[in-house]
Amino acid sequence: MSTVSAPSLARRLCVPLIALAVVATVLWLGCEWLVRRAQVQVKESLAARGLLLTSKSESWSLWGGVTLQDAVLSQVSGNRPPLLQISALHVEVEWGQSWEHRSAITRWLAEDAVLTLQDEVGAVTLNPFTLDSVVREGQVDVARLRLGQGALTVDVKGEVLTSTTSEQGGDKTPFSPDWQSLRSVFRTLSFNPEAGPFQITGVFAVDLRNSAVIWNADLQGTGQHVEWRGVPLKNAMVEGQVSQGGLRLTGDFQFTQGSALIEMSREGWSQTPLNLSGTLTDSANRSDEFEAAYLGSQRTLTIARLSGPADLLELAQNYPLLAAQLPSALTVKTFPDILAKDFVLDLSQEPPVWTLASAQLRTPASIVVTVRDQPLTMDGITGQVSRKKDLWHFNDLKGKLLDGRFKLDANYDGRILTDAQVSLQSLRLARLTPWLGKINDSLEDSDLSLNYQGTICNNPVRSTGGGSLILTNAPVVHIPLLEQTYALFPKLLPDRGRAGAGQFQVTFSMNKGVATIDPFKGRSEAITVTATGTVDLVNQYVQGRARANLRGIVGRITLPLSHVFTDMEISGPLDDIRVSPEGPIGGAKGLFQGTAKVAKGSVKLSGNVLKEGLTLPFEALGMFGEQKAGE
Repeated sequence: MSTVSAPSLARRLCVPLIALAVVATVLWLGCEWLVRRAQVQVKESLAARGLLLTSKSESWSLWGGVTLQDAVLSQVSGNRPPLLQISALHVEVEWGQSWEHRSAITRWLAEDAVLTLQDEVGAVTLNPFTLDSVVREGQVDVARLRLGQGALTVDVKGEVLTSTTSEQGGDKTPFSPDWQSLRSVFRTLSFNPEAGPFQITGVFAVDLRNSAVIWNADLQGTGQHVEWRGVPLKNAMVEGQVSQGGLRLTGDFQFTQGSALIEMSREGWSQTPLNLSGTLTDSANRSDEFEAAYLGSQRTLTIARLSGPADLLELAQNYPLLAAQLPSALTVKTFPDILAKDFVLDLSQEPPVWTLASAQLRTPASIVVTVRDQPLTMDGITGQVSRKKDLWHFNDLKGKLLDGRFKLDANYDGRILTDAQVSLQSLRLARLTPWLGKINDSLEDSDLSLNYQGTICNNPVRSTGGGSLILTNAPVVHIPLLEQTYALFPKLLPDRGRAGAGQFQVTFSMNKGVATIDPFKGRSEAITVTATGTVDLVNQYVQGRARANLRGIVGRITLPLSHVFTDMEISGPLDDIRVSPEGPIGGAKGLFQGTAKVAKGSVKLSGNVLKEGLTLPFEALGMFGEQKAGE
């Protein structure tokens, strides 16, 4: 038996080892050549389209693939921002599939990277960006594409159709991306990153085989405790389709108070509005239907039409920008069925500005307003309101107030009523006690009516206009000037006449805080007193003259109806108005011979009643409210 010597075995093994080393070296050199060739081809292909790919660090391997860190794709010429930047990207060759299909198949991977896309408009940053896709001849299969921006996350899958190598034919068309549609989608679905997340899932398809890109996606979105365009939402669900031609979405939103079901549509992505329609439902399950549009380029929301019984003040509380402009002193007891047209909210201004073409109250409303810290109930309100440039317009606004009725046509800027026509009919004086102070119980059955035209302001100096005031069913002792006439002529006018009822009527005009009374007319069963004069509401002073007439048979004296028997002077501050007789006139002088005597000096006018009577229309409208500096 023979054995092979060690040197002989070594020689035999040396040959194949050398051959293997040679083959390995050749393969390595071949791989390196292929890698370098691939690098050159990639750069030449990009350069042909005016593009340059750079990275902070890169690794190229035939078997391990390509890994790029902080890669940047930019244009060769010009000083323009990069077209694309990505923090990390890995590309590897799927050798098994490539061999099977006899064509290069690669897999592109990115995990929680940051991707920035740039076009002529600006940058779109996606963070995080996750990608798992397989690229083959004429097609890209995307197993996962995850895009994030703020609180919004899009997690989808789909496919991209591309031109084949033969179809491309060495395409050297300059690369000019347009990310407007992507930008518009993110703008439309803009959620506050400080609130809860909103996630969209779905399937997409993109066709890049023609110059005009065709794409579409079926999407579903959900989120809880999110905030969309400034509106907090307890729950939000959106589903529908988006494409290069626009979008069709359905949204179901649960507000803090109430809910909304909204159909959203848009034709195209450039300078076109987002159309909205659907229903708004309040917490009592009452619904309004609406049609609206949002124009993103101008940041303007227009509600063309809204109708129904839903409590819009409650729903407006869900939107902080609107809630801040709602009157805090207003509470709605019964919200009306309304028809509103052309509500426009301009969000481009700070603070936002809104207008309302018209809002018709189709059923009566009931509200409670706080006036000087006191609740005032207004029932059965009907009419129409509008608002433009911080100016409200009330048209034929009617309702019930203080057991009476009111009617208002006016413009209102929050402090001043202009072009006002005010009618208050049969208001009960006793109901005004919270604002005018204690009123004598004997006035509980007294009715007050007012008609006024002009300007009404908290500051009397800025009030101009005129009107009339009527008080009926009031005891004579509380009718200005009637009680004083009885007191001045006690022998001529028996006390029993003072126990009856009377009334007065005032016609007045306002100019720079001075009310001109012309005339004042008070009447009882026995006498009629007429007066003229002025009430200075700024200086709180009264100046005027009055004349008393006898009516019918009074005691032992029979005179012609309305026979004049005396003149009186009226003057003094509102809290101390004095009435002084000037003596009998004409044939009335004989009445004072014998037992008929005139009281000496003057008597104090029922200051509170006169003040309340003459200034009541202005008190009720807030003219003596607390003044602010500069008013």
